[in-house]
Amino acid sequence: MAVHVFVGPSCPEPLVREGHPEVVVHGPARHGDLFPRAFRAGDVVVIVDGIYHHRLALRHKEILDALERGVTVVGAASIGALRAAELDRFGMIGVGRVYGWYREGVFDGDDAVSVAHGETGSLAGLNVPLVNLYSAVLAAQEAGILTQRAGRSLTERMEREYYPLRTRERILTLARERGESAFADWYAAQLAADPAAFDQKRADALEALTLAERLGSHPHSGPPTPTGSSRPAETPVTRRSRAAEPTPPVTTDRDWRTEYHRRWRNVFAPADPALRHRVAYQQIFTEEFPDVWWDFLHHRADAADRGFPGTFRDHILRELGPSAARWHDDPTLRTRITALLCPLPDLADTRDATLLLRQESAEDRARVTDWLERTRQHLDRHPERSLTQISEATCARLLRRIWSVHTDATLATECTRRGLPTLRGAATALRPFAIGYLSSLAAQQPVGDAAQQPVGGDVHA
Repeated sequence: MAVHVFVGPSCPEPLVREGHPEVVVHGPARHGDLFPRAFRAGDVVVIVDGIYHHRLALRHKEILDALERGVTVVGAASIGALRAAELDRFGMIGVGRVYGWYREGVFDGDDAVSVAHGETGSLAGLNVPLVNLYSAVLAAQEAGILTQRAGRSLTERMEREYYPLRTRERILTLARERGESAFADWYAAQLAADPAAFDQKRADALEALTLAERLGSHPHSGPPTPTGSSRPAETPVTRRSRAAEPTPPVTTDRDWRTEYHRRWRNVFAPADPALRHRVAYQQIFTEEFPDVWWDFLHHRADAADRGFPGTFRDHILRELGPSAARWHDDPTLRTRITALLCPLPDLADTRDATLLLRQESAEDRARVTDWLERTRQHLDRHPERSLTQISEATCARLLRRIWSVHTDATLATECTRRGLPTLRGAATALRPFAIGYLSSLAAQQPVGDAAQQPVGGDVHA
């Protein structure tokens, strides 16, 4: 069992390693980071910092996916505290005062914990997180430096600042402008004596790491009780304050596994990053793949019908109705079934992947590697281009050639026979191979015949 932590400006890596040398340290979490199989049942993952704003943030269902796999997920201090407040009902563990403030409604926006920092080098924050200022305001109120009304006014004023502009200097300036010079002097003196005096995010992160190591040493069973709500003496000072009420346990039977969740899993979860491209190659370029897909539908029906034993024909009857029985029995009508039943495979499930790749050859894998590399090199040489510039119409012309179909109707039918529910989806699957495929066509044709290719003139990714 291992303890992992995603951390950045809230708690610098040297500080983590100083007190917790056995912890596996990762940078700020981002979309896809919790899917890899490096996190196993029994491991503990602490989410402190995460990328957002200019890159895709860690999604809620990535955390749910990790929890379902038996990974203990702890959140604190920054985006981890926010995610824990949103997902503690589902088993995520929240730790610390920042988590408690989110849960109570003191803050409800991600800007309260946001820190601007550089892309490279030190991840030291350039601004003061609002939650750290809030901690200072509470301490000043307890020390008699600020009244509750003055603390509320100052905090609300800082809320209106764009988060990268919430610097120490700006806090001091606004405090003095509002007649709170005593607070400004006290605040500056406290930070001069101890730069981490009001660093609530750092304190919460270290508390979460201590808990995580304890959990890693003594695995627990069942969802833990959330921790870290505010002390009774604290009074929320922001305009959004509201009384926090206990959240009832979730009893819904709704399945949270959406198609988007499965698409994310297909990108991030497989051990082989090229797996989805290998499957897409089979879907597009293997002549016999419709038979593979038909068998895959049988396999998925068996998995879906665990409570309803029977044949694939019985599954069709339940899903599509009695009139669909003759579609199943007549090979010429099976395309009606594939047009209506087109589930997205779960490539993180080895059974799905093995079945879909059952006809893959060593030559196929080599060609996938070669064509993807050609695409990468082409885009590196032409950074102004992208695969999205290969239009759907061009992809349709290429697919007609590959599959030897001639009309829009037969093209749509062939897409569904291969597990590609729409032409748009088929175009998405084809684009990474388009440059390699066209290169292979050019290599096969005599010089001067390239203009004979019926693919149009807009393939310029």
